[in-house]
Amino acid sequence: MNTKPSSTTTIAAYLAFIAALMLAVIACGQSIGYSSAIVGLLATSLPPLVAWLYADTIAWVNLEHIGKIVRGVVMTVGVALSFAGFILTVWTFSRLAVFLILLQIPLWYLAINLVSFLGEEPDSRA
Repeated sequence: MNTKPSSTTTIAAYLAFIAALMLAVIACGQSIGYSSAIVGLLATSLPPLVAWLYADTIAWVNLEHIGKIVRGVVMTVGVALSFAGFILTVWTFSRLAVFLILLQIPLWYLAINLVSFLGEEPDSRA
C-alpha cells in the first residue's frame, strides 16, 4: 500500500493552507500590521499555485521538457509570493521567529541532502 502522498495532493494542501491564511488575515483586518501587503502577496500567489496544480495533472506527451519548465516557473512564482506573505505574517508577530525560520531552511536542506547522500549505494555516487 502506497502511503506517500502524491504531488497533486501536496500542492492542493499547500494551496488550501495559503488560502486559509489569507482568509484569516482578511478576517483580522487592520489589527494585523501590513495586512494589505500580506493579503496582496497571498492573493497574487493563488493563480500560479492553481496553475502549478493544473500543470502537474496534465500529461505532457512529447513535451516533457516544456512541462518541466512550465511547472518550474509557476511553482517558483507561486511559492515565492506565498512564502513572502507567510514570512510577512509571522514578522508582524515575531521578528525572532522569522530569523529562526530563515536560518532553518538551509540547515534542513543540508541535513536532508546529507542523509540522502549517505543512504545512496556507493556505486551510484560515481
